[in-house]
Amino acid sequence: MIEFNGVSKQFIIDEDRARSFQEKLVRALGRSRNGSGEPEVFWALRDVSFKIEKGDAVGIIGSNGSGKSTILKLISRIIYPSAGAVTTRGRVAALLELGAGFHPDLTGRENIDLTGSILGLRRQQVRSQVDEIISFSELERFIDVPIRNYSSGMLMRLGFAVATAFQPEILLIDEVLAVGDQAFQDRCMRRILEIQRQGATIMLVSHDLTSVKKLCRRSIWLDDGRVCADGKTDAVAGQYLSGLWNEQAQRARPDGAEFAEEAGDGATQLEASDSGRQQGARWGSGEIRIERARIIGPDGEPATVFRTGAPFVVRIWYNAHRRIESPAFGVSIYDELGNRLNGPNTVWSNGGPQVAQGRGVVDYVVDALPLLNGRYDLTVAIYDHLVTHPYDHWDKMATFTVVPGDEERQDGVIFIPCRWEARR
Repeated sequence: MIEFNGVSKQFIIDEDRARSFQEKLVRALGRSRNGSGEPEVFWALRDVSFKIEKGDAVGIIGSNGSGKSTILKLISRIIYPSAGAVTTRGRVAALLELGAGFHPDLTGRENIDLTGSILGLRRQQVRSQVDEIISFSELERFIDVPIRNYSSGMLMRLGFAVATAFQPEILLIDEVLAVGDQAFQDRCMRRILEIQRQGATIMLVSHDLTSVKKLCRRSIWLDDGRVCADGKTDAVAGQYLSGLWNEQAQRARPDGAEFAEEAGDGATQLEASDSGRQQGARWGSGEIRIERARIIGPDGEPATVFRTGAPFVVRIWYNAHRRIESPAFGVSIYDELGNRLNGPNTVWSNGGPQVAQGRGVVDYVVDALPLLNGRYDLTVAIYDHLVTHPYDHWDKMATFTVVPGDEERQDGVIFIPCRWEARR
């Protein structure tokens, strides 16, 4: 449905743009205010190649200015590549900016007709969807008011309702779902999932990795206009966060030095309990570091296989390079599909050390493991007391397996003790 083949896009940054006839004359003579005579060239994309099949949902992630929105504008033919080729197959609906394509002097109803015409739809096709569009946007009272009087939220509602009402074959979404109340965002997500089930191809640009993980199995990480990673969303998001935090940590240290780890028994190592599995991405500022982490079985030894209902312990060895007040030690457990099952930490549970300085050990103890049969991933992390700033986050560092125990047979992911009662 979408193919990029060696695509590059160049923009000209002309900070010395002429503002009068005199300045135009000066520039025509080859002189500029900065004396260079040449505008600055900015490459938004550099040699980008990928293919997206019919029905795929792909997230585009990366820092501001990495080229994410440029990709969507190339697909929707708002702009054209400076080099390479962009191929699309199917009708494209794009949510790139609030009210893009709307005329401010026309009413909401008239803009629905206008958008349908731009998409090449017959008037009868458009009219058949008007009531559904108005109902979804919840703008019944204002649909015949010029949209210049709409708030940004009202404009977003109408724009999303129109873009998704005509069953697009390719749907492009650029960060606009952050606008609107939570109920509307949830409704938008359900509409997107419905469009995806009907076979549409979706590309989502967002800084909200939770939404990307929820919607997209595949993601592309862009940095400085280049593709850094392309694959399963969970893995790509981990690499992106790892690079982002490591870059920030490096900038925070003027000398560029990493926190030194002492050799010997406390040497830095995070031991995956499944030796055949590659460890996940790691990121954080490094003031306190995880030196080792092990999953401990009922016999007190490292284990990879547990029975439902058995004792389960995650032991974390750490080294704080300076005094850290109320650090949050946490773990997360994920199922095989990447769904996060839980994420406790010592701050929310009122446990763990009040102050961390030097080396220490923290245990996460579960007296009776409630997980049912399956394979699970484990993440270990240390955050600040607000649980917002990562000191050390090691994503999916280990895998363990759960086999049936002595409890009654159940389906699902967790074991919930229960009883059945019958009455006449």
